[in-house]
Amino acid sequence: MNREFIEPELLNEIPAFEEFLKRMGLKRIEGAVYGLLTLSSRPLSSEEIEQTLNLSQSAVSMALKTLTYYGAVETMREREKKGQVHQAKEDSISIVATVFKKREQEAIEEFKNMAQRSQNLIKNKDDQRYRRLSSIVTTCEMAEVVMNFVIKVASKNITDQHRDIVAKLPKMLDAILFSEKLEAGGQMALDITTQLASKFLKDRFKLKGENSDA
Repeated sequence: MNREFIEPELLNEIPAFEEFLKRMGLKRIEGAVYGLLTLSSRPLSSEEIEQTLNLSQSAVSMALKTLTYYGAVETMREREKKGQVHQAKEDSISIVATVFKKREQEAIEEFKNMAQRSQNLIKNKDDQRYRRLSSIVTTCEMAEVVMNFVIKVASKNITDQHRDIVAKLPKMLDAILFSEKLEAGGQMALDITTQLASKFLKDRFKLKGENSDA
């Protein structure tokens, strides 16, 4: 088969996509399809995906459906071939944000709610079990902060500024870590981080229409 759309060396990198998406809770097949579309020099038809990855039609169809659901792939009609072709979207942060919203947020919230219910049953704050559960709640809240920040960045469509965000974010996090208010508890840490994230996006990148309490 003529694979002019991908170099053999790049084809060898597809297992890395399989492993990464598997760790995010998706299937290896979905990782392979996403990897191929990411590394391909042009959009591919379903048949080209099937033949390149040696997958069945049904497997590719299901993988494309899942990847489209998570915002990783888009499908379009190609006039020359009179059929549909598929390509990976360029904005990968939106993919991660979508995974957070559709998978991780719900799981973390459920786990946090479990810890809070258990705390209410134990009640005694000096009980070691209560303190362990408090740590779980705080950890979940910190995870929610990170996810909410990524989701917020993705929603602003500022792909060209992602590198600036990455460069400046550590300073913002350091300010949070050394804040005395952080000792007051996880919920306050959540509030402080959310406020700083909003202010960071508004002041540093001058996002139009951004409210401080958004």
